[in-house]
Amino acid sequence: MRGLREWWRSAVVPLVVWLLLVVVGSGVLLWQQNDSRQAVAERFEHGVGTLGDFMTGVATEVLTREKIQAQASLADPVVAARDFERAVAGFGYPSALLLDSQGRVLHVSPADPKIVGTDIAVRYAHLREALQGRPAVSGVVDSAAAQIPVVAFAVPFETGQGRRVFSGAVPIRASPLATYFTSALSLTGARVQLVDTSGNIVAGTEAFTTSTPTLAEEDEPLAAALTQDREGRYLDEGHWWRYSSVAVKDTPWRLSATVSEDVLFGQLHNTEYAGLAALGGAALVGLAVVVAVGRARSSRRELLLSERRFRKVFETSRIGMVLTDPQGRCLRLNPASSQIFGLAEDDLLDKSLIDYTHPDDAGLTDGPVRDCVAGRTDGFDLDKRYLRADGQVVEASITAAVIRDEEERPLYFATQIIDVTERNTLERERARALAELADRAEQLQDANTHLADVMAMLSHDVRQPLAKIVGLGGLVVEEWAGLPEHTKVNYVQRMTAAGHRANDLVTDILMLAQFDAGAMMARPVRLDVSHAVREAVSAFHLSSGTPISVIAPDETTGLADPGQLQLILGNLMTNASKYGRPPIVVTVANTGELVAISVADHGEGVPAEFVPHLFDRFARAGSGVATTTAGTGLGLYLVRQLAQAGGLDVSYEPNQPNGAVFTVTVPRTSPTSRMWDSETVKAG
Repeated sequence: MRGLREWWRSAVVPLVVWLLLVVVGSGVLLWQQNDSRQAVAERFEHGVGTLGDFMTGVATEVLTREKIQAQASLADPVVAARDFERAVAGFGYPSALLLDSQGRVLHVSPADPKIVGTDIAVRYAHLREALQGRPAVSGVVDSAAAQIPVVAFAVPFETGQGRRVFSGAVPIRASPLATYFTSALSLTGARVQLVDTSGNIVAGTEAFTTSTPTLAEEDEPLAAALTQDREGRYLDEGHWWRYSSVAVKDTPWRLSATVSEDVLFGQLHNTEYAGLAALGGAALVGLAVVVAVGRARSSRRELLLSERRFRKVFETSRIGMVLTDPQGRCLRLNPASSQIFGLAEDDLLDKSLIDYTHPDDAGLTDGPVRDCVAGRTDGFDLDKRYLRADGQVVEASITAAVIRDEEERPLYFATQIIDVTERNTLERERARALAELADRAEQLQDANTHLADVMAMLSHDVRQPLAKIVGLGGLVVEEWAGLPEHTKVNYVQRMTAAGHRANDLVTDILMLAQFDAGAMMARPVRLDVSHAVREAVSAFHLSSGTPISVIAPDETTGLADPGQLQLILGNLMTNASKYGRPPIVVTVANTGELVAISVADHGEGVPAEFVPHLFDRFARAGSGVATTTAGTGLGLYLVRQLAQAGGLDVSYEPNQPNGAVFTVTVPRTSPTSRMWDSETVKAG
């Protein structure tokens, strides 16, 4: 009895220590398991958030591509069915619509004549939003043409005829959106679905059981859980499921994913079982020393395994990994780092990585390294460039962390280096391509604008004199016998004036087309400028009857294309007679190396706010006599184009005390022209 009492007395302390260690060990194990599961759950939720951001990018890219394609091929005044079908086929849409600014259908695919011309926007909220000028994505709707459940992408774009909307749709069955889910969230047994605001499933990883599935029908427990919180866990048929959801920005969609916790935490089971087994073994030992020895041996084993894992990851990683001392000398590096720098490991050991930094990035890491050494930060991220041994520039993204000893003194810097040269090159090329595409689109828009201006002029300014000729001609034919002689002459004179007007307009249009095609060539010769001016004034007086005075020396020579000079002077005198008042005076003067020809009138002059636009194409003043006088806005534009083509120049200044003065300068020697040179003159 006494021996048993002594044994018990000697075993009390070891037993108490053993019990404490068992309790502490159990608590630590449970905490570790819970922490590991929480970390896995957070990674799952982060993956769902990343997938939601990715789907936002997918929707944005689709809308951007739609708008570029629509502006490139669907902005003509009349869109051919073939161009519309080609645009739809480029996206692989089973159905699509093209609407005008009133929401009426211009084209539909598949073709359905019954809805062409109808206002279909009243049925779809996303089309009404697009008509307001905002790209829109729909929830699940019935296709107007294909009669199947779809989600649609609608983009507005501006044309010369007003705003239009192009909308393409993808079916919810076999949706291409679902293909992104499995690649972005690679968990066996995970279910991912996109749901609109009405609870309809837009796309999912699971096959649908109804034609228009809802989340409540397909997965009722998940739908119920989502009404409580955006993420968490729920019980279904005896199994716990982990779920998370995120709104897809700029869309009416919400992305949700759910996975069985047996699958999600499957990778932790072996570790958890091992921890329980280790704790049970330690408990069976019973003595503090044995437990301590067992734990020490276990710690050494774990340390060895950790070292092996680190070495394996370090050596096989495709990311460059380098250990350096606080002075930047390389202590250890993996093969990926050797490949980045283009040198063998032995050539880099004990060398400073600063020696391989691009000169323009020298000193980039000095500040962050000082902050780490001083204890203000534990690491840094930045982008910098290195120079390989062969001189090639390597663009890198680096992440560095400082490793400290037990007294918080910095021992090493662990740096990860990712070669992003190829990625950055692709990004720059993509940006260049997008800029070029935008430039081409702008050029196309300018060409469409010019074409619209020409069509507007043809439909109004040319039609008006032709209509006058036709109307007066019909009147003369019907009433010739009963018309007085003076009336006949008046009608014929009015018809002749209208014909001259139409002829002048056609001449301007043809000349404009020659300039746009680069076909207007100047052939300057040495000529008597004074004589050429008198000829132009005489011809204008004969055709218009307008008296014009000429002040010019007997003979003044210069270099100019005779025909183009006559056109320039004729347009300037026409401009003076239409918008100015007599007297109109043409003056020729020698000014050094140039001959100046000035056409002056005494009218009201050019409004000050319109002077910067005098020589623009189709420019017309919004005030003064220009608002009551017919014109196309091409006269002065053609004058400047003709002058520049022949190496001349034309300018404007107000006349004193009132009126306008347009001056053409003719060079005495070979002028510089954008469309001909001295060799061209010799060849001519």
